Amino acid sequence: MKSGEAIQGDLFAEVKTAHHQPKNPEDPLHWIHFGTSTWAYPGWKGIVYSKKHSSTTDYLREYLEYPHFRTAGADFTFYRPPDPKMLKSWKPFLPENFKFVFKVWDELTVDRFQNIDQQHSPLRKENQPNPHYLNSEIFEGLFLEPFNEAGFKDHVAAFIFEFRSSTGRNKEKFLSDLGGFLETLPKDWPYAVEIREPKILGEGYVSILKSTEASHVYNHWDRMPALSEQMEQVPLTGKAVVSRILTPLNMPYAVAKKKFAPYNELRPENVMPQMRQDAVSLALQAIRSRLPGYILVNNRSEGCAPLTIRALEEMLQSSVVELGED
Repeated sequence: MKSGEAIQGDLFAEVKTAHHQPKNPEDPLHWIHFGTSTWAYPGWKGIVYSKKHSSTTDYLREYLEYPHFRTAGADFTFYRPPDPKMLKSWKPFLPENFKFVFKVWDELTVDRFQNIDQQHSPLRKENQPNPHYLNSEIFEGLFLEPFNEAGFKDHVAAFIFEFRSSTGRNKEKFLSDLGGFLETLPKDWPYAVEIREPKILGEGYVSILKSTEASHVYNHWDRMPALSEQMEQVPLTGKAVVSRILTPLNMPYAVAKKKFAPYNELRPENVMPQMRQDAVSLALQAIRSRLPGYILVNNRSEGCAPLTIRALEEMLQSSVVELGED
């Protein structure tokens, strides 16, 4: 490849001949599941998709044929609970071993509304406290119930509770509220916590994760520390290892979105070598700990999530081979 030349999906024909298959349990890589944060991107035509589809479900059907994807991040549940009928409609074509990482409805994770929250509900008045914040009854009755109704538990890798940087206003109160909330949740579902405020990280936070068996989401995002720093501050906890590669560090989401759309190429100058190395290191930790790892890559990280995933998978394969030779 010439310097400055973008990487595109030139292996599409070869990729489409393969179908989603479970990894051999004796293969260390079977612990690791790569996928993307949402999947309905027309820009992936020729990389993942054969054509532009008319629905999220149609995109999902073809997404499942891409051999480098073994999980998917479902962000739509951040804005509303899922429709159980939709979940049921997916089950017949989902591979038995395929699991999603679902973001939990923000009605439960926003402590105080901001102007942006009115886009989804005019009842959300700016600067007003959210009466449903960390309400376990609403979580079970409105958010979790559709998954129970659809019999979808076997396809859930984790429910992510994503908290804004505003939680840093009162760290001790947030940690107290978080711990109390997680303690009340049904124990037979996997939970993960995503923090957007660095000062929340620390012994108190780790203690809560350990006592409630929740996972930390190692996120590569604008104002958070690098993955390697988070790995030093927060050891593996919970039932799975979860990571979300969202944006370059110190780059706001809106800037990344404008820079990388329509997400159909990966230019050399946008590659983040340290992020890739850290993500592989995290995957190796999951393998050593015999924990399933779910690594979700967003288009806004390097420009084209499927191509980033292919690169990460190659790096991980090489690292596992080297481990076996030691």
